[in-house]
Amino acid sequence: MKKMSKWVALVGVLGVGTQAVADGWHGYASLGAGITLDHLSDLRAKGPALHGYLGVESPPGLSIGLLAEASETWGNELRDAARQDRLERTQLDYKAVGIEARLRFFRDKPINPWVGARLSKSWGSTFAPDEFGTFLRKNVDTTSMAFRVGVDGWFSSRWGISAATAFQFCDVKLTRESVNECAKLLQSVIVGPVVRF
Repeated sequence: MKKMSKWVALVGVLGVGTQAVADGWHGYASLGAGITLDHLSDLRAKGPALHGYLGVESPPGLSIGLLAEASETWGNELRDAARQDRLERTQLDYKAVGIEARLRFFRDKPINPWVGARLSKSWGSTFAPDEFGTFLRKNVDTTSMAFRVGVDGWFSSRWGISAATAFQFCDVKLTRESVNECAKLLQSVIVGPVVRF
């Protein structure tokens, strides 16, 4: 109970002093580029990522919007049992479209930290070994979730730059063969311009 009250108090403190920009509703649009990192699985995949967001924000600082994200990652080289022990590089490509809710703090300040959560539909493909060590390419179609933490810095009342990191459940359908990898989180780091209107 004490931990819960501490979090409520923290949110209350962060929300203090948001009168200037908080009045009325606002739209937000951002487009960023960065990297996707796989810290937790044996594949150690990494590669470029693109992320776009368009949302509307209510006076209390809660916004909801549409997002699109795409990433291509490459992981470790492993031996392919079906091709004379040739080394193949593991791969994960995905595209995601969905909704994301964000809660922004200190909205009348030049620096706005925020937290967010997304639910998205993902399409992609993997190139990884099965339980016999044979590399197979699989097309995937699934639902994914992510939790995001970011900060927006404003050059003016409308233009700024946004930096965010997300921890997302692997955008790959959980099958018996892939559960050891795909039950682990991927991290993305995205930086790019943001506009407020």
